[in-house]
Amino acid sequence: MAVVMVFALAACGGGEEPADDNGDNGNDVQPPEDDKLVYMVTDMGGVDDESFNQSAWEGLTRFKNEIDGWTADVIESHQEDDYTPNLRAAVSADAELVWAIGYMMAEQLDAVAADNPDGNFAIIDSASEELLDNVAYVVFKEHEGSFLVGMIAGLMTESDTIGFIGGMEGDLIIKFESGFRAGVHAVNPDAEVLVQYADSWGDTARGNQIATNMIGQGADVIYHAAGGVGIGVAEACDDNEVWFIGVDMDQSHLTEYTLTSMIKRVDTATYEISKQLAEGNFPGGTVRDLGLAEEGVGYVQSEHIPSEVIDQVEDLKQKIINGELEVPFTRDAVDEFKANN
Repeated sequence: MAVVMVFALAACGGGEEPADDNGDNGNDVQPPEDDKLVYMVTDMGGVDDESFNQSAWEGLTRFKNEIDGWTADVIESHQEDDYTPNLRAAVSADAELVWAIGYMMAEQLDAVAADNPDGNFAIIDSASEELLDNVAYVVFKEHEGSFLVGMIAGLMTESDTIGFIGGMEGDLIIKFESGFRAGVHAVNPDAEVLVQYADSWGDTARGNQIATNMIGQGADVIYHAAGGVGIGVAEACDDNEVWFIGVDMDQSHLTEYTLTSMIKRVDTATYEISKQLAEGNFPGGTVRDLGLAEEGVGYVQSEHIPSEVIDQVEDLKQKIINGELEVPFTRDAVDEFKANN
């Protein structure tokens, strides 16, 4: 039976050759001489995506700096075909724990973990229907955090036209989209939310193009859930002096027009589970589902947001935490939410 666990402030293994461009070790995956090793395999966005891969690595960087006798390294994936060889390479390096960052590695992780029942694995943004005892699964209630930044967008827009740009369309990013659209509607039912997907996690030019087109249609606030594509979105917002809403981590460094960012604590998830392993308490076979109540998602209260807007957001945030308000995470549920609110 699946076991669901939560923790406060918290976000796959062998013998083929790894894909090119690994992390700190260059192209050769080699275990350290003394320290025990945690390995992370990125999604296609890469470790410097200014988004969830980077956040995951920041958590492991903290882990290796704070936990004596342990280190961490990373292998970058550039295409889907890299996933399995990268995961197997991490296993071959005698990693005590192998992290897969992103739901797109779910199938490959399950296969590698099943082939290596004595190994420990963890994955961000995925929970299999049949949980494996040697895999820790972490998922987030991204729709809850997206609802809050949707409220901010709905209250701050002057044109009543707002944009949402996703990376690869699928159930996960639709959670971001749905929560955001519901949040806008909750405070500004007259506002229109333009929605488009980039079909990429790293095409910054595509992000810039989509955002520029939305701005041409009148959008004055744009939220993205698109990994590295969001860098291009931020550039377009900066060039056109419209509000940008970041994702996963505080992205205010991308443009001075960053209104807020939806925070997803992937860094804390990778840190906490790795630490549990080091302490002998690896939570294999469990799912951690992290939302507002668990402080797994949230938003940045930037200087650009008036206090009265913060007050409204905090009021509904507490209602979500208390269970008084259920945030939709599918498009059908958004339609129902809009019909009833």
